Amino acid sequence: MKIEMRHLRIFVTIVNEGSMVRAAQRLGLTQPSITRAMQELEQRLSVTLLIRAGRGAAPTAVGRRFADTARQLLKAFDSALDAPGQTPPLRIAYAWSGLIPAMETLLRTWRAQNPHQDIELARMPTPLMALDTAIADLALVREWTANPRYKDLRINREPRVVAVSAADPLATREAVSFADLASYGLVRTSHGSTTPHHLWGHPHDNVRDRIANDAEDCITTIATTQAVFAITPASTAAFYQHPAVVYIPLRQAPAVVSSLIWSASNRPEVDAFVDHARRTLCPVTETISASPTPRAGASTHRPVCC
Repeated sequence: MKIEMRHLRIFVTIVNEGSMVRAAQRLGLTQPSITRAMQELEQRLSVTLLIRAGRGAAPTAVGRRFADTARQLLKAFDSALDAPGQTPPLRIAYAWSGLIPAMETLLRTWRAQNPHQDIELARMPTPLMALDTAIADLALVREWTANPRYKDLRINREPRVVAVSAADPLATREAVSFADLASYGLVRTSHGSTTPHHLWGHPHDNVRDRIANDAEDCITTIATTQAVFAITPASTAAFYQHPAVVYIPLRQAPAVVSSLIWSASNRPEVDAFVDHARRTLCPVTETISASPTPRAGASTHRPVCC
């Protein structure tokens, strides 16, 4: 059995999405066809490329190395198919809800001014890996710490909110503090969390802590588990609505800052997009983003690139 480009594309998409289900949705394929393709690829290579755990899928050590090779092959293949003179889209990788107010503004104004240079948002568990392997041109990340390997531009600042079960006593509060959560367990995702433990300033009930595979799993855990909570930026709260989950403003919590990250690139479009971000966001001092749930939103999002 020969390895085809579809095998590589399916495998890389699974690695990027962290889930065979989400890979099938992104590629427009059925779950059985995704599973069958992976079985064929692993049989042909005589190695195990993926470890299946619950609803997630993670590459083995061999799988990570093969994924890097597969990405380079796919990039070369796709470039070869580009029409002469056609500029490939700028790809921005992100792990959580990518449509923060500042990014919505950038996409809208960029497309109005650059109709022939498209931008593609790609949700991936590890945006920096996508940047390092040239799968993405830029990455949208939160809580970025300066790194000499990359350039960065802060583009958005937003408040944190707490997610609790709608049946929890805290659900009726207008706001909560860290002290109110001391006896609760913290639900964190296995990647992309914006809730470091140093936020607390005091212990909380670690025994109740939970690890979720992704944002959807996190919300389900909160909806079905007693005395647990999550902390999330207001825009993510607006994106992930659930009838059994309530979002409450968190007092005295530092804002979450979102940044664009990029590295050395031969693409002038990257520099052009970054310059556009500076020009577009810097003159704006404050924009108000109304969330579908007033408890979670009525939140102020401030561009911070200046």
